[in-house]
Amino acid sequence: MKQNIAVEQFLAGRRVVISRFVAHHYKEVQNKAKKVVGIVNLYEVQCADGKAPTVQTWCPRNIETVEQAAKDCPVQFKEGQKLVIEFDLMEPNTFDAKNGVLIRAGSVVPLE
Repeated sequence: MKQNIAVEQFLAGRRVVISRFVAHHYKEVQNKAKKVVGIVNLYEVQCADGKAPTVQTWCPRNIETVEQAAKDCPVQFKEGQKLVIEFDLMEPNTFDAKNGVLIRAGSVVPLE
């Protein structure tokens, strides 16, 4: 996504953040019965104001294990690359003691 398009999206009322990619890992999400219901991508990013949230996006439904996620949907970002993160106004950000602020993103795309 080009920077001027990201700015237009922001001015149109969408929640868009430009940040720098730091690290990535996968995590299994389980229900109360300890059954795995999905795999999420966790992107650690660094914002210009110094905050370092963790951004969460879901892997496709057919991905059932962390090993399969690493093979079928490898991370396509390089360390230090600028990203455009779009997230939903209705989705509250949560705080996790291990990961800090967790943003559930609608999309994570590279800034061109």
